[in-house]
Amino acid sequence: MRRSLRTVLTLAAASAATAVVMGAPAAASTDPQPLIMNPPTQNWGSYYSSNFKAKAKGTVKANWNPAHTQNDVRIKGKLYDLDFRTLQQGGKCAFVQIRVHHLYQPNWKWDAAGAYKLCNAGHVKNFTFWKHNVDKVRIRVSQIGYYSNNLTKRGAWHQVTI
Repeated sequence: MRRSLRTVLTLAAASAATAVVMGAPAAASTDPQPLIMNPPTQNWGSYYSSNFKAKAKGTVKANWNPAHTQNDVRIKGKLYDLDFRTLQQGGKCAFVQIRVHHLYQPNWKWDAAGAYKLCNAGHVKNFTFWKHNVDKVRIRVSQIGYYSNNLTKRGAWHQVTI
């Protein structure tokens, strides 16, 4: 008798808990979902040069002040050199350019934020830097000559909104 009463009570408690859990999403679904203005970390990439021999990807994280009028933005990334040709065969280095648009600037004004070059096929270069009061980031991956500063095989500009 004791064991069967305990079993009945356990089953009753389990079914009540299941009913509460199952009923909670239904009640929550009637409320409008809160808008998430800025996710804590946004992924960007993978972005490629026009011939797919250079690649970059990473994250952007913004820390806003309570009034949401100023921020500190951390841009992290990895640059990949996928060009296994030798210099004599026309091999080039991977190159990534990053531009930022600051808060309260005209829409056409973009500032250079960073540029990184990697001349070692099959390897990865990590980069991290901080910028202040940024609302948009643009990233372009290209190839560049080993001894020159002339960009070749330029990829498209990709925009990440903070």
